[in-house]
Amino acid sequence: MVTTPAAPPRKPNRRGVAAREKLLSTALQMLGTGRPETVSINMVAKEAGLSWGSVQNLFGDSDGFWSAVVDQIVEVGPELWATPQSTTIAGRVAEVADLYRDLLESPYAIAVETIRWALPRPLDVLAETHPRTAASIRHLDELAAGAFVHFFEDLDDVDAERSAVMSEVLPAMLRSLHNERLLGTSIDLERAHRAIVTMLTTYLEG
Repeated sequence: MVTTPAAPPRKPNRRGVAAREKLLSTALQMLGTGRPETVSINMVAKEAGLSWGSVQNLFGDSDGFWSAVVDQIVEVGPELWATPQSTTIAGRVAEVADLYRDLLESPYAIAVETIRWALPRPLDVLAETHPRTAASIRHLDELAAGAFVHFFEDLDDVDAERSAVMSEVLPAMLRSLHNERLLGTSIDLERAHRAIVTMLTTYLEG
């Protein structure tokens, strides 16, 4: 899928703002179903009762539109993170693992994964046709990694480098379990989840 060149988007008036919000909310709702065919601007515009011309006027092109969708998710990101409660490494790892598992089930996470699977990948390839979308996804990934690290910052006995590594490894492991559940598996996913928590706790404790 390649981006469609267009003139830069116009600054929307009040009606345009409403149309923009409608398009973005419709896109998030549709993408949150996880169906790859929803990564279609024509389909989103039709569902929103608007046209491709509206998308061009408001977002410039498909790259501008999908970038704006991801940026919407960036804006709600902080609301999805809970305040840590435990004062131990073991308790904190268990908390963040449960938190991220729940996040993967949220329509926002599903929407991002749907976009990533439907558009060209990996990100370096996506950046060739959709540079703004790729940049928005990278920004979202960086914020998520930072949120993981921040979750442990007030614990004095946590090594900063190990915390940074965990911020990369834990999401990858939990996404793998999430995909196993979606595809169907004989693996005991709860036991696997507990094993991941135990392994990463041992790693962080040094």
